[in-house]
Amino acid sequence: MLMKKSLIALAVAGALAAPMVAQADATLYGSLRVMVVDQEDSELNVADNSSRIGIKGSVDTGIDGVKAIYRGEWKVNTADGADFGAGRLAYVGLTGGFGTAAIGQQWTPYYTFVTGATDILDGKSTAPTQDVFRTGNAIAYVSPEMGGFQGALVAIADDNANGEDVDAYNVAAKYSVAGFTVGASLLTDEASDNDMTAVSAAYAAGPLYVAALYQDKEAADVKQWELAGSYAFGDTKVLANYIDFDNDGNGFGLEVQQKLGKQSRVFANIYEVNDDAEDMGKKDAISVGMRVDF
Repeated sequence: MLMKKSLIALAVAGALAAPMVAQADATLYGSLRVMVVDQEDSELNVADNSSRIGIKGSVDTGIDGVKAIYRGEWKVNTADGADFGAGRLAYVGLTGGFGTAAIGQQWTPYYTFVTGATDILDGKSTAPTQDVFRTGNAIAYVSPEMGGFQGALVAIADDNANGEDVDAYNVAAKYSVAGFTVGASLLTDEASDNDMTAVSAAYAAGPLYVAALYQDKEAADVKQWELAGSYAFGDTKVLANYIDFDNDGNGFGLEVQQKLGKQSRVFANIYEVNDDAEDMGKKDAISVGMRVDF
């Protein structure tokens, strides 16, 4: 009899908890990525490839058409130790017909609107010119899409005693029509008076994707450009990129990806650089790996 009462109590508790979980609308997600890398002048290495686990969702605000959003995401070390690493994302905000406003550590529009256009490979040759992905201490606004146009503004304020209320700004815009997308972004560091600008153009049509990126990094006096593209043959995709690192340094990557269902794939990548790029610390590499998303 006692066991029956316990089972009934558990059933009632489950029934009461279910609507609360549904109302929270939380999603657990992740991407576990591991690769084996054979890099010039180095020994064979098993490496994590930007694995992450996160939770995101939205809740009702009681305001018509407006939801409160939240997201937390952390690095995961799949190669050694299997431990959680530093946080990647952690923010809250509001979203509705006016767009999205959020506070916390977020993706920069410098990446999501512009430089991410060429970040399409899984292997060692991916994102070779990119060093701006996410930022903390951010107050961000992203407009709704209006006839193919979308804009974004981020102010970064981290109280680092440099005499500036706002330490950096990132403004970006993009326009999409008929498979073409063009984007531009300016990132200004008020404390160091340093600017970074980037422009990109991309075209997608069925199995074909091509993109170009140009960056001007003022403080380093570096001007870089990159080309990337892919073509899919069913579950197989062939990808390539060419990178000009400035100062006569350049390189290229070739990759083949094979889908294993809808949420996993394997890849093989070869990355070659010239002597000038090697003088900049770049290295030839071959990498193979697997990625599982959930």
